[in-house]
Amino acid sequence: MQRRSGRSWIALTPLFAAMIVASCGEEGATGPRIATLIAISGGGQQGAIGATLTQPLVVRLEDQAGSPVEGVTVQWRVVSGGGSISPSQSTTDADGRASASLRLGTTIGVNTATASIDNSSAITFSAAAVAAPPAKIIVQGGEGQTATVSTQLASDLLVKVTDAVDNAKAGVAVTFTISSGGGTLTTTTATSDANGLASTKWTLGNLSGTQTVLVAASGVTPVSVAATARAAAPQSVAVVSGSNQTAVPGTTLPDSLRVRVLDRFGNPVSGATVTFTPRANGGTVSPTTAVTDANGRAATRWTLAAVGGPMFVDAASGGFSTTFLAGGIVTYTSISAGGRNTCAVASVKVLFCWGYNGEGQLGIGQASQGSGPVFAFPQPSASAGNLTFREVVSSLYHACGVTLASVGYCWGVNHDGRLGDGTLIAKTAPTQIGVGQDPGAHSYRVLGVSQNHTCGITLGDRIFCWGYTRDGQIGNGPPVGAPDATILPVEVSGNLRFSQMSAGGLHTCAITNSSATYCWGVNLRGELGNNSTVDQNVPTLVGGGNTFSSVSAGFTHTCAIGGTGVFCWGDNQFGQLGAGTPSLVPVVLPAQIGGFGAAAAVSAGQKHTCAILSDGTAYCWGLNDKGQLGDGTTTNRSAPTLVAGGLLFAAISAGDGHSCGVTTTNIAYCWGDNQFGQLGDGSQTNRLIPMRVAFQP
Repeated sequence: MQRRSGRSWIALTPLFAAMIVASCGEEGATGPRIATLIAISGGGQQGAIGATLTQPLVVRLEDQAGSPVEGVTVQWRVVSGGGSISPSQSTTDADGRASASLRLGTTIGVNTATASIDNSSAITFSAAAVAAPPAKIIVQGGEGQTATVSTQLASDLLVKVTDAVDNAKAGVAVTFTISSGGGTLTTTTATSDANGLASTKWTLGNLSGTQTVLVAASGVTPVSVAATARAAAPQSVAVVSGSNQTAVPGTTLPDSLRVRVLDRFGNPVSGATVTFTPRANGGTVSPTTAVTDANGRAATRWTLAAVGGPMFVDAASGGFSTTFLAGGIVTYTSISAGGRNTCAVASVKVLFCWGYNGEGQLGIGQASQGSGPVFAFPQPSASAGNLTFREVVSSLYHACGVTLASVGYCWGVNHDGRLGDGTLIAKTAPTQIGVGQDPGAHSYRVLGVSQNHTCGITLGDRIFCWGYTRDGQIGNGPPVGAPDATILPVEVSGNLRFSQMSAGGLHTCAITNSSATYCWGVNLRGELGNNSTVDQNVPTLVGGGNTFSSVSAGFTHTCAIGGTGVFCWGDNQFGQLGAGTPSLVPVVLPAQIGGFGAAAAVSAGQKHTCAILSDGTAYCWGLNDKGQLGDGTTTNRSAPTLVAGGLLFAAISAGDGHSCGVTTTNIAYCWGDNQFGQLGDGSQTNRLIPMRVAFQP
């Protein structure tokens, strides 16, 4: 047996190493087999610090005959540069090769690694570690902040640019871009400093919620930075749902009242306190305060007051408010179309008015305000809950009504004493007539209002009038001296007893208990029907020899119901008499409307007339410029024309430019001029056919 040598053979060049890999059992002729480790490839590479070299380090183990030596373990070790090598040892393959991958250290300079076998002399590989390109953007500060919309965040947006192994990269151009929210940045491009840092100030946009900024650099994956924008202070309160509901008075509305609180940019404000406050006679709400949710919404439930008609709840937050409207269901028994306003008595005997209130003629207790305001929904009288009415009559500037106790009340303009309360002071709420006079003499059964005076039939069938006296419409004889105002009721001359009465523009007509018809006042257009155009200051018998059961005084014409039909007299410029061709020549005696059957009611308006036949159908004729005839057109009619809609009426009233009626089922409708909301349907749009007044079944 040959003795094994105690040392390895080492090549004379650093590119290889050798060892005796076998001795025992070898043929003496060949001697020991010497294995030599040779560097094949991988040395002399260059790479970025921290990166793994693109080519592995490769060695080959071969014997002195140049044949590969298989199955020998090669050990790999990093000598300098701080990198790492993998694997730390590998076994030669059939070609005698073994390899490992070198990852460079994190500092610039030369990195060395060795390969050796059996701890013998090693082969050394060298590689150069050079600066690495930017590889990462790391958020250092400013992320996850919360601030009010459109304000600057407290902390700057700060990022760090590094290479792949987190070394700071200086001199890198960093871009900041708003990607959502619409805010602004003080700097959109910044160069990283010696520590790799770049920053900008961020002012949030006006959209609440998450806002983002995209941070990018060339060759680096961008990063997104987020902040939360909370809404600003409340700037508005908007109705979401629950307004315009109707229900039986005294019950809770089916739907909740919902509002949304918004800031000045339209963002929902969460956590805001909303206060719900019913107006007078508006019922109750529960809860009275609520805090808005994440969507800026708050809600409450509304129980209506016991009296029907419109009711209001105000919702307020942060000094801003909105209003909910609801209606307690109302039905009506009578209605009166005035000039730019309408009043009606509900089935529960409560008084409602709507339309123009510039002179307080709605009687709702609100001070007159020149050219406004307009109320397009029925409004309960200021006397609601205190007075119950049997009838109401409306004119252009004032209105009056009679309670179930037969007490007369008036409201509106009063500079000529037309309210009859002993003053010349206008009133915005129902004021009792004849204050200070004998109550027994002034319990009224019927009232009538005109342009500037008022009359009433007492329970003793006597007529009293008050207001402007100069044109004889008071009916108590020639006016004597000044003033022209009669501020308390005075009885008309003649000691007559009356069953029915109506006050028109500047005249009055009435029917006695013996069915005689008298008129007095202005007669310029023949409206007194006494075969003349001379004014009369005392009751004057209507000519023609007809007997009438009811009479209605319009602005400059008069109509009445007789045993054989409807008769009209006075002004006929627009066909409002319904008899013959329109003419500027007054008709000074009652003229029957041809082809028109028996009527249950007739109402003379300003320049048109309406009537109800015994079957409940309604007809109108005369001026139709605003649709006041209700036939779906604006064409004037000189003969009775059927009101559209197929409704059956129990009461009808012709006003100045509009008309109203109550059906046999106690539902109120109006049509015609609606400039001031006098139709009561919630709009200010003229209607050519009957429209249902709001808050009815």
